[in-house]
Amino acid sequence: MEKQEYRIGDVADIVGLSRDALRFYEKKGVITSQKKENGYRYYSENDIYRLMYVLYQRKMNTSLEDIGGLVMEGTTPPDLRAWARQRIAEETAKMRGHQQAVTRLKLIERDLNAIENSKDVCRVKRFPRCYIMGKCGSLQEGLKEWFRLAARGAGLDMSYFYNVLNYTPEEGLVQEETQLLLYRGIEPYLDPDIDLGKCPVTEEMDCVYSVMESSRPLPDEAVYRRMAGWAESQGLRHKRRLYANDMMTFFKTDTMTYCLELYLPIETEKD
Repeated sequence: MEKQEYRIGDVADIVGLSRDALRFYEKKGVITSQKKENGYRYYSENDIYRLMYVLYQRKMNTSLEDIGGLVMEGTTPPDLRAWARQRIAEETAKMRGHQQAVTRLKLIERDLNAIENSKDVCRVKRFPRCYIMGKCGSLQEGLKEWFRLAARGAGLDMSYFYNVLNYTPEEGLVQEETQLLLYRGIEPYLDPDIDLGKCPVTEEMDCVYSVMESSRPLPDEAVYRRMAGWAESQGLRHKRRLYANDMMTFFKTDTMTYCLELYLPIETEKD
C-alpha cells in the first residue's frame, strides 16, 4: 500500500501546531520533509508519529536537546528506564519546590488576614500547634538559628519567631527566650529527609489574642497591660506570660514596622 503523505497545512491541522512551529522542529531535525516535483513539501506518517512523541515529551518538560537524543539517536530499554528515573526525580524536586512556594504564599495570606481582622482587637484564640524547632536565649541567637535551619533543609525557613516574655511587677516585661516554631500541617512540603518525629510540640492552650504594629520586634509593657485588662474585663484569669510572634515586617526608607501577633495564655482549672 502507498503510504499517506501530508502537506504542511494538513500536518498543522492534525497536530495543532503552527506552520512556523513545524518548520522549527524540521530545522532541529526532529521531522523531515520531501520536496516533490510540484514544488510542495510533504511529510510522512512517521513524521506525525515523531511529532506525537515530541509533544508528549514536551508536556513532561523534557528539553528539546533530550528529545533530540531520544528521537534521533535512539535508546535501549535500560537506558530509557534510567532516563525516566532521573526525570521523575527532577520533576518531583521541582514539584516540591512549587508546593513550598505556594505554602509560603498561604502563610503570608494567613498573616495578612490576621492583621486585617485582629489589629488592635482582643479576642480568645487557641495557640497554634507547632513543632518547636529551637529555643534560643535571645532574638539575635534566634536569627542565627533560623539561618542554620534554612540551610538544613528546604521548607524549614517557614519557621516563625515566637518571643516568650514574662511579667513581674518588680521587673516589668522581660524576655525569657525565643522559640522557632514550625506550624503543623507543613510536613508534606518539607524535604523528604527531614524528620520531625523527635521535635517537641507546643501545648494546647486558650489565649487572649491580638495583633499590633510596633517599631520594635518586642512588645512593651503597655501592650501586656492592655491585653491583661481585657482578659480581666471578661472574667478570665491569665498567666503572666506573653508570646510575641513577629509574623511580618514592613521595610521603609529609614524605619521598620513589625506586625506582632500576641498570645496571652489563659489559666484553666488544671492550672
